[in-house]
Amino acid sequence: MREKTAGRYFILFGLCLVLFWSSACQKMRTHSAKNIQLINGQFTAEINHLKLWYKVAGQGPVCILSTPGWGPSSELYFLKLSQLEDMFTMVYLDSRGSGRSERPELHEYSMSNFAADIEGLRNHLEVEKIWLIGHSDGGPMVLTYTHKYPDRVKGLILVDAPVGDTSKNEERARRMQLRKGEPWFDAAMKQWGQMPQTQEEFDLYIKGILPFFFSSMENLEKNKAVFNQTSLSFHATQGRGQSVDSLGDIMDWLPELVQPVLIIVGNDDFICTPSGAQILHTELPHSELLVIEDAGHFPWLEQPEQFFGGIRIFLTKLGYPVK
Repeated sequence: MREKTAGRYFILFGLCLVLFWSSACQKMRTHSAKNIQLINGQFTAEINHLKLWYKVAGQGPVCILSTPGWGPSSELYFLKLSQLEDMFTMVYLDSRGSGRSERPELHEYSMSNFAADIEGLRNHLEVEKIWLIGHSDGGPMVLTYTHKYPDRVKGLILVDAPVGDTSKNEERARRMQLRKGEPWFDAAMKQWGQMPQTQEEFDLYIKGILPFFFSSMENLEKNKAVFNQTSLSFHATQGRGQSVDSLGDIMDWLPELVQPVLIIVGNDDFICTPSGAQILHTELPHSELLVIEDAGHFPWLEQPEQFFGGIRIFLTKLGYPVK
């Protein structure tokens, strides 16, 4: 009788031990998922039937920064955004058809597909929630993602993001004419009117119009190495031209987004203007607007102290510890 009782106690103890170990493992898995630490380095993953290249650098909350979809590679960003890696685990993504990522068919460069690629990357990284940074056309890209996957986004940083169709913006033409007295203006204006037909022509086109995107030629000269190391994909530009996306449609659902958003714009940006940034700020209910003085379309290159300082202040207000 005593042997049977002892046996029952032994079995009960064993069951309790198993349950305790199972619970502890579950807690460990949950803790690990919430505090995931990605391995830094360069990688390729098959996402949506394409091989996409990405780079991981830094530590902290995971933040995906995709290239804007029209052709530049990630060097445009990671070469001069290393200060972000003290605040986030940065994941720089060459969007489909750009940099080292595989090209899709020309009709597959839609904002919906770009958003699906970001979601595929998030799944691949096994991260529950992410931050997003979108520069230029990367702004509509990450806004589209947030609209489609709102529960996956902790917050956004929009940098010189467009509002609607910038080609029809009268302010753009006015701001371009303000540069008329500068020695590079005539050549840049002539290049602006060109329609590249080849990769070589496209490279020359971007190089020729680049002065418009900076507040001063001095700042452009300081950062020429970044553009020399950034590859451009004419295929991606052609694909974006064939897209049926309407950036104007985005305005319809911006008030629905509840995530915290920092909107950054260069005061001298001629194509994604401060007035456009103000419209985004008005429409996004939980946004802050940071205007960078003496900067154009690439404020982190021209005024890094204003740019990174503004992001640190924004994150501190949200309770994130930053260096």
